[in-house]
Amino acid sequence: MKSFFATVLCGTVLMSCAPAVIVPPETTSPPMAVTMTPVHRAADGMVVAHAGLTGWGAASAALPAGAQAIILEGDPTKAELFTLRLKFPNNYVLPPHSHSAWEHITVISGVLHLGMGDRFSMANATELRAGSFAAMPSGMRHFVHAAGETVVQLHGMGPWTVTYANRADDPRNR
Repeated sequence: MKSFFATVLCGTVLMSCAPAVIVPPETTSPPMAVTMTPVHRAADGMVVAHAGLTGWGAASAALPAGAQAIILEGDPTKAELFTLRLKFPNNYVLPPHSHSAWEHITVISGVLHLGMGDRFSMANATELRAGSFAAMPSGMRHFVHAAGETVVQLHGMGPWTVTYANRADDPRNR
């Protein structure tokens, strides 16, 4: 029996280790020219966003001046899933605020300081570097500070609102 199993095993191993035969295609076509648009929205709903996005615009009036945004999918003002990216300049501060729904945020580049509570305090902030993720439930008051130009990706379920802990911090009241 040992020799039978050894023969079968060796035969299997030898067959699986045999070099593969590569058959070239009958015709070779020239490579296709591909245009990489920053955000591609297909008719079937698929969305692809490439690195190096262009088309940034001013962020919502609910955020202090200086932030830029680009919506990747959905509409934050409607009851649907949405994904957007925010770009903050160096030393950008978003005072303590909360949202009407869960916030999911991923740091794409730069450094974001995220703190919890009604008062801005860097001593209470956690440093999030590129690749870091945070999720906060509806109503949780938090604040952010960008160290260097920082890009974050935010996704959630709309309608999306921003409510400041201190009404005087709300840029819509100015």
